[in-house]
Amino acid sequence: MGDVSIEAVSAVVGKVYEAAYDQERWFDAVTGLRDLFGGSRSCIVRLDPKTSNAVSTVYDPEFSSAEVTAAHMRDPISQVAAALPVGCVYDRTRIMKGGAGFRRRELWQDWYMPRDMYHGLACNLLASNGSYWFLDIHRSSRQNAFEVRDVELLRKIVPHVLRAGQIGRQLENTSALASAFSHLPFGVFLVNSHQRIAQMNEAAEAMLARPDSPLKLSDGAIIICNAGDTQELQRLVADACSLRDAVTPGTGGTLLVPSDRQQSGLARLVLSVAPFVDARAYGLASERCAVIMVTEVARRIPDGFETHVRELFDLTPAEARLATALASGRSLKEAADTSNITVKTGRTYLERIFSKTRTRQQSELVALLKSTEPLSGRR
Repeated sequence: MGDVSIEAVSAVVGKVYEAAYDQERWFDAVTGLRDLFGGSRSCIVRLDPKTSNAVSTVYDPEFSSAEVTAAHMRDPISQVAAALPVGCVYDRTRIMKGGAGFRRRELWQDWYMPRDMYHGLACNLLASNGSYWFLDIHRSSRQNAFEVRDVELLRKIVPHVLRAGQIGRQLENTSALASAFSHLPFGVFLVNSHQRIAQMNEAAEAMLARPDSPLKLSDGAIIICNAGDTQELQRLVADACSLRDAVTPGTGGTLLVPSDRQQSGLARLVLSVAPFVDARAYGLASERCAVIMVTEVARRIPDGFETHVRELFDLTPAEARLATALASGRSLKEAADTSNITVKTGRTYLERIFSKTRTRQQSELVALLKSTEPLSGRR
């Protein structure tokens, strides 16, 4: 690399921060980095065990294929690189003993060498939920290898790239939440797979502040006062943040908290957990998130509720009568008495209701039934 002017570096850093506020500008930033370092190609890649995608100066869809992703996952040098700290600048050919080691392996022989990606500098940008993002700048075999001063320059620029990524992710999450949920009258939390809160609306903040709320914050993550309820919430959030067969998102589910009716001093809340459209990081799909919508259980069942749940879940009149009694807070015995049936018959009806509503336990059923109240159009 020849002498690089302060103006050239400033121009590239400016493009990086422009991309922070407009995800579509990351291509310009990546192109600027390639040119600044005299590279033949440059890219930002998101890689996870099953898929990869990239913002690249070279259109090369084959290089984001499942075959290349699998080759990266198998390559021991790539595994070492993925484990390096975020912000660490490295040369893939030198992070393990023997500079030629990388070039003896499948990833180089089958994928890098045919593209003349001979010299490379890289840096990890983000790691989340089994995925990681990294910046790669390459030179061809006809160009000089990267020198110490190249590494030093990239180390000076990387903090700006990291900061731009943070700004971009924050804006993506804030914009999505503000446009969809800010004015809703019930609480909404946007969380990652570890239940750490990315954003929440005003109603959610108010719920957390209430002394009788079963919801709490622990190190930035949302938890429930009851450990069993927290575990169930963890399961639902993990499901909503997952991909089935790398394509279909999980469905999440509904939870009534606290599930223990004996905790009479706490407000009873219905938590509905669902997958959330991915925000982006560095112009690429970011970590999957879940949205938790929280409503307080009404003190009374609205008029027409029995008809509403019968039509919604295709229940028989007897099943709908029992479901309504359970939703009002009665035990199974109390609900059976109200419906003029035996407890044994009530259990039979309950199993049918579980099947039709796809729930597994009474607290989950009640949470689901209560969560449908707004759909009835009555308060």
